Amino acid sequence: MNIALIATGGTIGGRKNAEGVIKLTPAATAQIQAIIDAQTVIDDVTIHSERESFDDMYKLYGAVERAMKTCPDGIIITHGTDGLAFSSSYLAYAYSNTRIPIVMCPADLPLNEPASNGFDILQAAKTFIKQGKRGVYVVYKNPGLAPTVHHGARILPAQLHENMFYSIGGSCDFVDSGLMHGLDFDIAGQKVLCILPYVGLDYSAFNVNGYSAVLHSSYRSGAVNSVKFNEFAAAHPDIPMFLTVGRKRYDGQVFGKNIVQCRGITYSALYIKILIGLKNKVKELAAFIGKNACGEIVDKI
Repeated sequence: MNIALIATGGTIGGRKNAEGVIKLTPAATAQIQAIIDAQTVIDDVTIHSERESFDDMYKLYGAVERAMKTCPDGIIITHGTDGLAFSSSYLAYAYSNTRIPIVMCPADLPLNEPASNGFDILQAAKTFIKQGKRGVYVVYKNPGLAPTVHHGARILPAQLHENMFYSIGGSCDFVDSGLMHGLDFDIAGQKVLCILPYVGLDYSAFNVNGYSAVLHSSYRSGAVNSVKFNEFAAAHPDIPMFLTVGRKRYDGQVFGKNIVQCRGITYSALYIKILIGLKNKVKELAAFIGKNACGEIVDKI
């Protein structure tokens, strides 16, 4: 089996130094290569997950392009946990037409530490590649559980204080609707203002100058302060505003025309999708957002 490894770093690709700080090392990359028996290694794209940029994403896109030229049966990408859900969504869109499995692998501790879940994750990723399922995926092992394969654009960002990942939909079915074919994925320079709900949220604190769109997430129930949000949207009628909603869906008369309710999609996947639409100057942005590209939108949720 021909596996290509793209080593971008992250905890899985590092070692703790004397001060307890995790630093990227060639030794970790060599260990990963040995575990998955990779025939090709690309290690010239380093991503510090907590400060990942759009430029980093595009470099990762380029690394996958180079890996593809080796005609692999699958690609394994090591990556940090902080920006994982955004990178995996980005690659899921960019490689919605992939014919091979592309699997992203993070870890909670460096591989040379006995308690690390990284070894089990890499072994599970290698086993999954043998199935030949096309698409972009993430493999992660939550404490006390077996490794889980997540759809790349359905995984949720991990929460603070937890070494756990979850995803929506409960299925790894990856599809390709053709929506992303021929698009430009160099999204640097695009600006989307992101708003998280909290008690006492003051919309007047947000300056939308220079932003092309707004992404507003909701509470667990899918609700927000609709009155205040609607007032904010009405004050900026030319800026499209996308709201994540869950089981709750507001009546169409509640919000102004520039607010689009987006059901069954994660915050991170929606964010990347809006950026791609803006980069490509999609005329009907709301319609573009509402169409499934790779299985990121879950109908039953």
